[in-house]
Amino acid sequence: MKPDLPHVPLEVGAGPDNPPCPVCGEPLFPWVPLPLGTGMAHRCEACGLGVLSRSGATSDALADLDRGGPNGLTVVFENRDSLQAWLAGSAWIGLGTDRAYRFTPDSIRRLVANRDQIMSGMKWIPGASIVGMWQSGVNLFTFGQNIATGALGKAVAVRAGRPWQRGLDLFISVALTIPIAIIAVPLELLGALLHRGGRYRADFEVL
Repeated sequence: MKPDLPHVPLEVGAGPDNPPCPVCGEPLFPWVPLPLGTGMAHRCEACGLGVLSRSGATSDALADLDRGGPNGLTVVFENRDSLQAWLAGSAWIGLGTDRAYRFTPDSIRRLVANRDQIMSGMKWIPGASIVGMWQSGVNLFTFGQNIATGALGKAVAVRAGRPWQRGLDLFISVALTIPIAIIAVPLELLGALLHRGGRYRADFEVL
């Protein structure tokens, strides 16, 4: 029988390279490379928050969350704990963004508690989620990211550096539209059944 391994608390990893999570205070660890080699995204192993550009303070994370809604009581967010984020890795549609954070349901629950709110409901958004799974699949084959959804204003496009790469990305996006859609629809439906859909609307109540 194998001996039980000692439990190592996350705090052991804290340091300059692993700043504290603005939601729960646990250290952030490297997650996936950002598009076009622009840096490294980090994540919190405790609450799941994804940090794309900086760690910041709790107030920064709250301000970023509120960009997803007009009134502080409803927000729409890309789920970092989604099946599409897990499958696509560094090709996930959610990494092509001007946002500093990518949230999970757990990180949102913990974050809004700082202003005496609770999450009263969460609803999967099927259309945008399926498009997100599709675009993440296409991103696996392109130099840039979010070429199609970026052109439609549905995401932030990260364009490749060279003209021939950008031209090839357009061709690939068109050529793979139907094949990847056939795969993306059932995968995103599975993600929703597992409560790991791509995009959700969260509603809050004040305590």
